[in-house]
Amino acid sequence: MSTRPRLSISDLLHRGYLGIVMMGVVHRDTLRRGRAHAVCYQALALQEANSNKEKQSEENEIALAQAAQAALDRSGKSW
Repeated sequence: MSTRPRLSISDLLHRGYLGIVMMGVVHRDTLRRGRAHAVCYQALALQEANSNKEKQSEENEIALAQAAQAALDRSGKSW
């Protein structure tokens, strides 16, 4: 014989309804957390892209300065 108390229909329906509501709440929270992590990853990727652009721009400036210096050195010797 079972020692569990028997539940009425209203208790069963109430528990079922609460279970469905809690699944929705947990699902919504999981989606919210996923979006927050996606935003963090996007921000990190943008920061890395900007860093790479700055580094490439600096390298281009150095290369241009070296080319200009070399051109000045060559033209100075021919005078």
